[in-house]
Amino acid sequence: MEILEPSGRRFEVALELLREGQSFVFDKVTFSLASDGQLVVAIPSSFWPPENITEATALRDLERAQAVAEYLVRESGRFAAIFEQRSALFLMFAYEGRGGENEWARLVNGSVLWAKGAAHG
Repeated sequence: MEILEPSGRRFEVALELLREGQSFVFDKVTFSLASDGQLVVAIPSSFWPPENITEATALRDLERAQAVAEYLVRESGRFAAIFEQRSALFLMFAYEGRGGENEWARLVNGSVLWAKGAAHG
């Protein structure tokens, strides 16, 4: 479900769906809950093919995902409650042709942690 505004009935439905295990997208960032309850904040890489992703571009994408989550926290008390009750995992994924999308990197303590097997520039 794609959300355009961090308020209103559609946003409230998205938050309910999130609690039920589904995901929603806001500003190209996908929010979902992992099986362990962690809030997953995922953003697609702004570079393609994945081999062109560098540490600087990955960090920029991951920081954008973090900024979008922080924006939702400021704009919605209900989202803030979800965000503050869980640890957040910020990850970047890349499209890899027929194989779909795969995790490429994570934001850990302000630094890029590459996924196993991720070739980067």
